[in-house]
Amino acid sequence: MKQKVVIIGHSYSSRLSIIRSVAQMGCEVTVIVMTELKSDGKPVNKKPIDCYSKYVSHVYYCLRKDKEDLIRILLEHCTDSQQKVVLFPDSDDTVVAIDNNRDLLAEHFSFPYICNGSGTMAYWMDKIHQKDMAQSVGLNVANGIVIDIKDGAYLIPDDIAYPCYTKPLATMNGGKTGMHRCDNETELKNALNEYITTKARTGHVLVEQYKEINTEYALLGFSDGKDVVIPGMMQILVISKRYKGIALQGKVMPIDGFKEVIDKFKQLVLRIGFVGVFDIDFYESGSKIYFCEMNLRFGGSGYAVTKMGVNLPAMMVRYFIGGDMPNMNKNIRGEAVYTNERMCFFDWLNGYITLDEYQRYIKTADIHFIQDNDDPQPQKAYQRAFFKQRMLMPVKNQLSKLYSKIRYGIVPEKEQVKKFGV
Repeated sequence: MKQKVVIIGHSYSSRLSIIRSVAQMGCEVTVIVMTELKSDGKPVNKKPIDCYSKYVSHVYYCLRKDKEDLIRILLEHCTDSQQKVVLFPDSDDTVVAIDNNRDLLAEHFSFPYICNGSGTMAYWMDKIHQKDMAQSVGLNVANGIVIDIKDGAYLIPDDIAYPCYTKPLATMNGGKTGMHRCDNETELKNALNEYITTKARTGHVLVEQYKEINTEYALLGFSDGKDVVIPGMMQILVISKRYKGIALQGKVMPIDGFKEVIDKFKQLVLRIGFVGVFDIDFYESGSKIYFCEMNLRFGGSGYAVTKMGVNLPAMMVRYFIGGDMPNMNKNIRGEAVYTNERMCFFDWLNGYITLDEYQRYIKTADIHFIQDNDDPQPQKAYQRAFFKQRMLMPVKNQLSKLYSKIRYGIVPEKEQVKKFGV
């Protein structure tokens, strides 16, 4: 009997990474797509790219913010009387939704959790709590304070040092938006007002001491609550301009030369008490390594680790079903460049990179997250979406230019309507 796995999230490339990873151990895969829905319950967008994978057996759609419906789908459609089904929540809000409903779900499912009674997922997603724990194991962190926003009002402390850097206190409440360098109080106010306008009128924003970053890194690992596997690390080569903080291109490599700081990261995970796959972001500033944040889920670049021979999602599944792991590879050997096609697509679509740059990022990569000769249908779906946008791009650019001229009174609106019939 195949082990059943349910993958839950909003990013098709991240879901596809986990789909293909657990497929290597023969799992039966169900995908729950967190997305926007029409009034009839059908998705606003077409079938997601990852759901074309030959490894996907069932697909369900859930309104992105409706966590009650997510729990209903799990209990009504995803249980199995013969086994506990393994859950992979692949976004911060679904991680918290599963954790908040663990008493309802525990009879039927296995999923990442915090052990030792040391708190909840939501508590450990708070960056201040993470930074405090990181300091306790000897890691460097940028100093920071929290500005509380209530009904659109806030107070900026007088002792904030500039430049500073803003980010949501917990990524489930702000994602990667709201991340800005602020050189003075006016720019800080602009950043806070953007958070209020685009995210929420009540929330918490972390304001950190700004650090000049030499190199950014990330690592992925698996913890069973007693031992932590960190097989390698990733150097970020290019950051997406459309989605701040997410790698468009990077290099996966062994942990050579970073053993001391890696050991501290392992201590951090164990003290938090996390069980599951995780992702840690860190950076080098000057001659020091600084902890940035820990994500209690599989990271967006995680498939690069799988492609290098260390299958962390399979490791988690095997742990939850009581299997042995001694024979599983736990170390990356060698280096490879990876490209996240989804980030490339969105950076090109939004005008941050040219078509030539897009193609160069694709061609220079040893590892792709969508392209796969053994599972070709997601790549074909991706190419259809890409070429459709490529055909539409000249029209969009022309319309954008003409609308700008109308806005500034250069072209009469009647001529625009006559020419394009809009």
